[in-house]
This record gives sequence, C-alpha cells and structure tokens, in this order.
Amino acid sequence: MWLINKHSCGCPAYLFTTPIIYKSLVIITQEHNHHITNRDDIANKTIALVKGYQYADSVGEEFPNIIPVYVDTMREAFELVAAGQADATISFLAAANYFQLKYAYNDLKIAAFYEKHNANEAIAVSKTAPILASIIQKGIDSLTSQQKKALNEVWGANIKIPKDYTELIEFALLSGLLMLLLSIWGLQAKRHNRDLVKANQNAEAANSALNDLKDNLQQLVAERTQQLTQSENRYRGLVESLEDEYIFYQHDTRGYVSYVSPSLTHILGHPVSGKGGFYHQFLTDSPKNQKVAKYVERILQGENLAPFEIELDDTKGNVHTFEVLERPMYDDNNECIGCEGIAHDVTARKQQQDKLFYLSHYDDLTGLVNRYYFKKLLDDDIDNCKKMGQPLALLFLDLTRFKVINDNFGHSAGDYILNQAAARIQAHLNNDFIVSRFAGDKFCISLPNTRAADANLMAIELIEAFQPHFEFLEQTIIIGCRVGISLFPQDGLNADTLISHADSALYEAKKNPACVAFCNKEMASYNKKRHVIEQNLSKALFVNDNSLPPQLFTVYQPLMSLPECQLAGFEALVRWEHPELGVISPGEFIPIAEDTGLIFTLSHWVVNSVCEQLVEWHQQGFDFKRVSVNISALELMNIKFAEELLSMVVQSGAQPSWFKLEITETALMAIPEQAIEILQKLTRADFEVAIDDFGTGYSSLTYLKSLPASTLKIDQSFIRNLIESSEDQAVIKAVISMAHSLGKQVTAEGVEQQEQLDYLIAHGCDVAQGYYFSRPISVQEVNRLYFEV
Repeated sequence: MWLINKHSCGCPAYLFTTPIIYKSLVIITQEHNHHITNRDDIANKTIALVKGYQYADSVGEEFPNIIPVYVDTMREAFELVAAGQADATISFLAAANYFQLKYAYNDLKIAAFYEKHNANEAIAVSKTAPILASIIQKGIDSLTSQQKKALNEVWGANIKIPKDYTELIEFALLSGLLMLLLSIWGLQAKRHNRDLVKANQNAEAANSALNDLKDNLQQLVAERTQQLTQSENRYRGLVESLEDEYIFYQHDTRGYVSYVSPSLTHILGHPVSGKGGFYHQFLTDSPKNQKVAKYVERILQGENLAPFEIELDDTKGNVHTFEVLERPMYDDNNECIGCEGIAHDVTARKQQQDKLFYLSHYDDLTGLVNRYYFKKLLDDDIDNCKKMGQPLALLFLDLTRFKVINDNFGHSAGDYILNQAAARIQAHLNNDFIVSRFAGDKFCISLPNTRAADANLMAIELIEAFQPHFEFLEQTIIIGCRVGISLFPQDGLNADTLISHADSALYEAKKNPACVAFCNKEMASYNKKRHVIEQNLSKALFVNDNSLPPQLFTVYQPLMSLPECQLAGFEALVRWEHPELGVISPGEFIPIAEDTGLIFTLSHWVVNSVCEQLVEWHQQGFDFKRVSVNISALELMNIKFAEELLSMVVQSGAQPSWFKLEITETALMAIPEQAIEILQKLTRADFEVAIDDFGTGYSSLTYLKSLPASTLKIDQSFIRNLIESSEDQAVIKAVISMAHSLGKQVTAEGVEQQEQLDYLIAHGCDVAQGYYFSRPISVQEVNRLYFEV
C-alpha cells in the first residue's frame, strides 16, 4: 500500500482510493533573491528541473525562454540553487520543506507558488487485494472535512507558505468601492438634510426679521429722527478730524470769523479759543492776500469763484500757502448771512512745484538761470526796453582754457571753476542783472538800459575780475575770459538774434588782445566761415578713406647757422589744402583748433607725421640735425604731456635727440611752475626746448633763467623793421646779450633781406630762418636741395 499521485503514476496493477492529500508546486530561490516574486518572473531565468517529473515538461512548454538545467534528483536541484548556478527550482511544497529541514538549506526560501493543488495523493492497493482497497476507501469516506483538513495540515506542518495577495487585493478593491458608494450616498443624504435644515432656519429667520421689523417700526423712526438731529454735530466732527491739511471756517457778511475748526492749531499752531475776529486780521502782507476782500465781496453777491490762494503765518513764522474755496451761507429766508469755506494747506505741493520750476529754469551746478529761462527773460527785458525807449546790451562770455582744465584735472575741477566763475560774475554785477550759464563754460548777461560804452566798460571789468588765479586742491589754475557784445536794437530785435550776434562777437574777441568785441556784419560773415572751417578740420583729422588724397601735410623750413650759413635743422609746419576751400592759412585754422579742442588731435598728427619722416631720413643716412615742432600752450596744461610725447616718439621708432620743441613765451607764463616741470622732464629725455616768439610776452627773468630751454627765438615782428627801427635793434642786441649770458642760443625768425642777415651776424646771432634762405618746402624739395636726392 502506497501513497501515490495516481495521475503521475502509470501503474495499472494498483487500485486507488479517492485523494486525501492535496499538493502544490512552489518556486525555490536563494533568500536574498528579490527578482522572483511570482511565477511569471522565471522567464529568461536559469531553472533547475528534475528529469522524469511531469511538471518539468509543462514548465518548458509554458516558458520556452527559460534556461533549463536537468538533474536526476530533487536534492541536486536544491544544490544548484544554493550554489548560485541556477536562479530557481520548482518542487512540491512538502518536498521543498523536507529538503530544507533535512539538509539545512537555510539560505533558500519559497519565493512563490508555481501552481496550487496540481497534484493529489491517493492510497494505492494492489489489485490482488480488492477487499483491502474497499475497507480503506470506506475509512476515508468516514472522515469528516475537519479531519481531512487536519490531515493535510500535519502533512504540511512547519512549512512557510508564500503570501498570495491577489484575492486579498480583489476583496479590498471591492470593499473599497462599496464603501465609496456608501460614503457618497451618505454625503448626499447629509447635504440634502442640511439644505432642508438651512431652508427651515432661513424661513424662520425671515419670519423673525419681519416680525422684528413690524414690532420695532416706531422705534426705528424715532432713532432716525435723532440721527437727523445730530447731523450737524457729526458733520462738525468730520470737519475737525481733517486736521492735517484742511481748515474749515465760517464768517459773516462783515468778515467776522464765527467758527474755525481745531485743525487750525494742528496746522498753524494757533489756539482756536479766542480766535474770534475779522479774517483780514490774520492775513499776511503777501500780494496774494491783497485780492481776498474783492473775492469775498463777489462771493457774497452769489458768484461761484474758483479756488484762490492766500498766505498765513504759523506760530514759528513759517509761511503757509492755502487754496481756499468759499461759498455763501443762507438763512431760512434765503438771505445771505456770510460765507463758509475750506482752506486747503498746499504748502508742500507749492514747494514741490517751486522745486520743479527751479530744476527746469535754473542751472543745478551754479544756481544761475539756464539757457531756456534766460531767453524768455531776455525777451521780457527787450519788450520792456522797447516800451520805455531804452537800449539793451547782451554780454556773451566764455572762459579761456577751460576745456584743458576739465580734461586734465577732471570734471570735479571743471565744476569748481564754473562755480567760482559764476560767483565772480555775480559779485561784480552785485546781482543787479540776469546772469545765465548758457552752455558749458559760456555765460550770458542781460543789461537793460545799458549803452554800448557802458557795456564795453562792464566787459573790461569782468575780464579784470578773472585775472586773480583760482586754487583747486593746492593747484594754481589760471583762467581768463572773453566777451562778445550785441546791442538792442542795432543788432537784433529778439533774444535769439541778439544771442547769435553776441556769440559771433565772442569769436572776434578771441583774436582781440583786449578780449572784447562788438558784433558787426563782417564778423557774422567771418564766423560762418569759421564754423565751416571747424567742421572740415574735424573731418580732415579723422578721415580714414585711403582713396582720397590727404588734406593735411607737413612742410619743412630750413634753419641756417651763422655766420657760415650752413644747415642747422628744420622747423616742421602743418599745412591744409581743402579740396573746395583751397589752401587755408595756419593762422586761420590753428586758433580754431585751439578753441574747439582739436589742437590735441592736430598736434598728435603733426608729431606722428614728423616721426615717420625722420625715421625714413635716418634710415637713408641723412643728417637733418634737429627738427623743431611747435607745441600748443594747451598741451602744457596736461601734467602727463612729457610722458605721452616721449611714448609717442619712441613707439614710432624715432629718437628724442632728433627733436627741438618750440613753445611760445605766452604759453610758458600761463602756468609757469607746471610748464617748467614738464620741460625739465623733456630735456632729461634728450629733447631740446626753444622759446618761440620771444619778446612778445611778459616772461619774468626769474622764470627765464630757470627754464630748461637751449634757444630763444626772436619774434619776426622785431626783424621786419630791423634796419629802420632803432628800438627793434636795441631789443635784438639786448636779447642776444642776455641769452648768451644765460648760456642759450638765439634764433632770428622772418629774415628776408641781406641787410637783416648782416646785422644779425654782426651782433652774434646764432641761427636764422626766413624767406631769405627758403620758404617752407615739401619733403621732396628738402631731399633735392639739402640731401641731393
């Protein structure tokens, strides 16, 4: 008698009872394997299967992509899984438990069911003992379901069954859905009940409100009557609460103030008590207040006036501006009994308006009238002078060398100079006239009832007011001014015309030693041409079109040593030939370049041009001695000029020893200390320095002996009349003697006659230049005449 699976056993010699044990196939894996948690996870895995077992074939058919490893016994299958040579094996539940316990496979676990109740065990009895088989079957049939269950539990005792949550999940989902439906139904029922309750409550409340309204109607009417009685007090309280900006008041037809709101104390500081009196007693002497009486009279007559302004003083003496709106008051008989008004304190607003007016009409830096406002005030002055039959003069003033100061000392220095200049102008005029900072360093002054002679005198006095130097951060700054003058009605009948003509006169003043000039038609024409030259000079300096011939070029005038008349060097001079304007004289465009600031660009252009030419001559082996280059007075305002010039020369490949720098006597005396410091740096770098136009300025002998100059150049004005003028002869002899005593050479400019040359040689002059020897000539002529090329 055996306990056998009758389906798997193919033995016809046995009789089988009904099944009494139910078995399931399970999947065995290592304990730490979490990749197989259900039967579908064995796909693509290595599975150990026992040969001859029916389920082994069915596994391969259902999962054709597994990797089967066939073994002879179940123990071998367990060994492969334990050794990690197979991912899992499939065995009956009880058998798996038996092997785990017997062979201590503690690192193996039952991961999942492969198939539940797929094999049933029955009792097999030999066909030779049918009676025994019948007895056993009857015994099995007599077992109760609980006994059968207990038998199966004994069979699978101590077996750890893998959990299968499918049925639980289905049950939980079904239960959850049912609970959700019940909850929805419950909420709807509650909401319906709540709506019914609320509707009942609303109905009851409405009925109660109707009943209350009905019951208290007489009381409500009484309360409303009381509110109307108290309306005046409420209005008064509202009025008195607006204490920051508004004052409410009432006065009778005589102007006696009967009521003032407490805000009077908050705004002006005056106590309300004891303020009875006539309103005009509280007004200041402001012109605005002179019209109040007429305004009140018109209001009492029933006229609706627009708000008007008054001024009142507070207890601290500060003036407050109020915007007042008044309306008449009437009694029961419609008779006017006075006025009631609202005074709005607009002081802060007026201050803001005044500030905006100042910003739009005055220069923020100097506090002077700006250009826009000055033109308006000038037109007003012109209209007044026209009505009175009086003349008017307009002064147009600008500062000399201001741009250089601004560029070299910074905008803070420029702002300081402008402020000080404005202060000097106003102090000199005693603030009697309108002064405007018109633009940049330009100022305009309107002089009503002033004739030409008086205007000229005032302009001269202003120029003298600028003779004392300015001090900025321990720097001595010398600034002058020039003045152009136009007159009404001769030069124009409106502000724009007078300003334009005064501006034209200013350009003429720059050429006048007195620095003052009046407007005339010729000057206006000249200034138009001057403007054209200014624009074209800028284009000539910055043009980059190589296809066009250069307008600016350099020429060279030879200097001859005396008495042998041998080449002593050259002076480099810039020339300008405009394609339309023709040849423009240096005396015409160089002052314009200085006025506009283009002189710096022009000077750099000349130095670079000369450097290129000297490098070329040096490479060709020509002995050109030293070449003189003129330096503008404005360059000496730049404290770093020496370093910048040296850098420019060195970078071009030239040498400082090839140059002699010519600086006018007037330029040196503008800022002598700084000029001497710059020239000392240049001479230490092997430049030579010559004082140009000597004798035309006012140089001090103290400065002259300390100047690091090797040469004094006598101005051609002394050479021109040398033969006829004993005074010029005396000056020349004195300069030559003084220069030699100081160890300096003397060069005479403008030599054109043999007699002049003879005189200079006879009195020991060292070098001469002028048309007698040669005009300024081109590079090609220099090569041909002096280097035999």
